[in-house]
Amino acid sequence: MENTYPGELQLQVQVKTPSRLHLGLLDLDGGLGRVFGSIGIGVNYPNVILTMNRSERLVVHGDGSAICKQFITRLRKKYDIKENVTLNLKHKIPEHVGLGSITQITLAVATSFAKIFHIKATINDLALVMARGSVSGIGTAIFQHGGIVIDGGKKIGKNKYTIKPNIPPILFHHPFPEDWMFVVTIPDVKRGFTDKEEAHAFKRLPTMPPSDVGRICRLIIMKLLPSLMEHDIENFGDALTRIQSIVGKNFSPIQGGTYSSIEVKKCIESMTKLGAYGVGQSSWGPTSYGLVKGKRQAKSVQSSLQTLLDERVGGQVFIVKGDNKGAQIRVRK
Repeated sequence: MENTYPGELQLQVQVKTPSRLHLGLLDLDGGLGRVFGSIGIGVNYPNVILTMNRSERLVVHGDGSAICKQFITRLRKKYDIKENVTLNLKHKIPEHVGLGSITQITLAVATSFAKIFHIKATINDLALVMARGSVSGIGTAIFQHGGIVIDGGKKIGKNKYTIKPNIPPILFHHPFPEDWMFVVTIPDVKRGFTDKEEAHAFKRLPTMPPSDVGRICRLIIMKLLPSLMEHDIENFGDALTRIQSIVGKNFSPIQGGTYSSIEVKKCIESMTKLGAYGVGQSSWGPTSYGLVKGKRQAKSVQSSLQTLLDERVGGQVFIVKGDNKGAQIRVRK
């Protein structure tokens, strides 16, 4: 029979994670010995929600069972654990749409496993074991703390994309304003890259001009962050849109334009016309977002965007707020 362990062995771990919006990369030049660097925001929906407890055999319930079994097998091997678990995956974040799904589900499984078997490992330790953080550290940081995060990129070797195996250092972390929201669109079009496809894409990207790197960093330091600290949504949004435009231009040789598809472009143009303070595409898309203030504006933009998608290709439109807590982890006996 399963789940027959007495006392402490019968404990159950519950995890609920945020998603993340990727606001852009800082440096695809690497001339200073580091590459990438990312900006991201934790948001309160959609979520990975799962429970885990010990059992006599490996059992995984829910959509996504195959990848979860791979994660658990990797953890058992790494930490030489002979016992098994039952995992119930109640909800997951859509994969390869730009919401950081793989990092969140990976860390949710790894953290639960570590709690169940009393493994002394930090979140960064677990991320490295599970091969996360190869490009960005924001997913790991948002899992831990939520909020808006900027990381300092990865050290590189002689070859531009010989990346050192470490989690990028976090340079900035701050709560996201409670009354600032995003209207998020996911059109029913081709999804973004898998990890392997992303790695190949980065190798094919042309070098970002140092002038573009400088413009991005100046916008962050002298406009985006001061506006955040002063609660100035107008200038924060303007900086965000400008950063996205520069990043998109540099990604256009791979994705065929500033945005990943004509549908993403249409959504972003519509959000701009409807008064969004800032707009962008999250990671490789097809998720796009518009920064708004207050529920009234959010619902108005959401309604218009849903009509647009319904008339064209279909898709989801929803409203999110910043998640300033990170993953919620509960251990119950």
